[in-house]
Amino acid sequence: MKQYNIDKLSKEEIFGGKLIAPIRQWLKLQQDIDTKNYDYNADMAIITHYIQNKNHPEGAFYKEKAIPILKSYYKATHTQLPDDAEIEEQELEELFSEINDTPVYKRHRNNNAFTFIDLFAGIGGFRIALEQLGGRCVYASEFDGSAQRSYGMNHGVIPFGDIKLNENKKRIPEGIDVLCAGFPCQPFSMAGLRKGFGDENKGTLFFDIKEIIATKHPRIILLENVPGLLSIHNRDNEGRSMSEKTIDTILNILRDELGYYVPDPKILNARHFGVPQNRDRVFIVGFLERPNKEYKYPTGEGILDKHFGDIREKGVVDTRYYMSERYWQTLVKHKEVQHNQGRGYGYRTIGDNDFGHTLMVGGMGLERNLIIDDANPDVNQANDPRGELNHDHIRVLTERECARMQGFPEYFEICVGKSPAYKQFGNSVAIPVVKEVARSLLKYDNINYINVE
Repeated sequence: MKQYNIDKLSKEEIFGGKLIAPIRQWLKLQQDIDTKNYDYNADMAIITHYIQNKNHPEGAFYKEKAIPILKSYYKATHTQLPDDAEIEEQELEELFSEINDTPVYKRHRNNNAFTFIDLFAGIGGFRIALEQLGGRCVYASEFDGSAQRSYGMNHGVIPFGDIKLNENKKRIPEGIDVLCAGFPCQPFSMAGLRKGFGDENKGTLFFDIKEIIATKHPRIILLENVPGLLSIHNRDNEGRSMSEKTIDTILNILRDELGYYVPDPKILNARHFGVPQNRDRVFIVGFLERPNKEYKYPTGEGILDKHFGDIREKGVVDTRYYMSERYWQTLVKHKEVQHNQGRGYGYRTIGDNDFGHTLMVGGMGLERNLIIDDANPDVNQANDPRGELNHDHIRVLTERECARMQGFPEYFEICVGKSPAYKQFGNSVAIPVVKEVARSLLKYDNINYINVE
């Protein structure tokens, strides 16, 4: 077995999976453990949640499981250490101290104005919004492995996995102030099959949220989804549409079964909150206790508009973002066909004074926000494997422009390639909108918050 003596793991080793091989080898040789079912991310979720909350009550909640795992990882990375060596807890934690230097977490590691949990966390849009109000995240859950990595590299914690598993629900601490959940929108989206609760994989995830609310009793509920959630009807086991709307089922559960004060849902457009994107999303909020006044959603009044020109790349954009002439002509012809048939489908371009169109994942999502950018002089001479690049200087958004379209701060690290980055930002939330909604909820429920940018 290779000899290790590592004092501190790098972020790439912790969140990028480079530690998996030596740990798997050590477990198999030293403890004779069958490593087929070894779940590295589950271990990292427990360790990182413990370290980030060790000075708070939630730290004690995670400690019982975390310390034995920490000892295993310490011994696996210090193979010259005698088997009976005593290891101080500080030494165990120091092995993972790089999580404190992740770009988002290091700005918010002292937060403690209120607590929240981040369900269906994606890459942490909700988390950033609430941390900018002084909140401390005590639990995160995300199923997608690539999003888990981006979350870890930025927030210093690996989210727990599938929230449908009871073992992951049991990891949620008590005494939560705010429950956040941007639960999967595909079952309710116009771009999807609109199966709603009939989607066995994702449509029923709301009932996992219900279970968590019923057992953990958060003071505030903050849910976000696509506007289609308001119009879709439930379906029976045969896939047939029923008379009751999905939103009515959700509201009845929150109001009647769980006893929360839940105002009527509200559709908010990101463009009204300083985001350069036309993005409608429905928000559902709830309160465990109802003050003697009606809750009112924020409107974005007083917030200055941002347009695409405010967030576009200032320098020369690499030719890899420019479309090939062949593909560009395909888009042009497709739009002409749609126009001739009386439909408005097809590519869209945006200028500096425009709001971008809703970021979407997959299909022709990127073609909804094309840019005419003649700043790169090499476009027409580029030797590109895709062939000749288009003569109209049409390009797609860069990953950073996608991040800015959703209000992500510049210090957020984009640590995946183009395709997964587009998917991650398209699936995320417009941070400034979530922040203003969360601020209004905290004020309404008399929970202290602070501004931490």
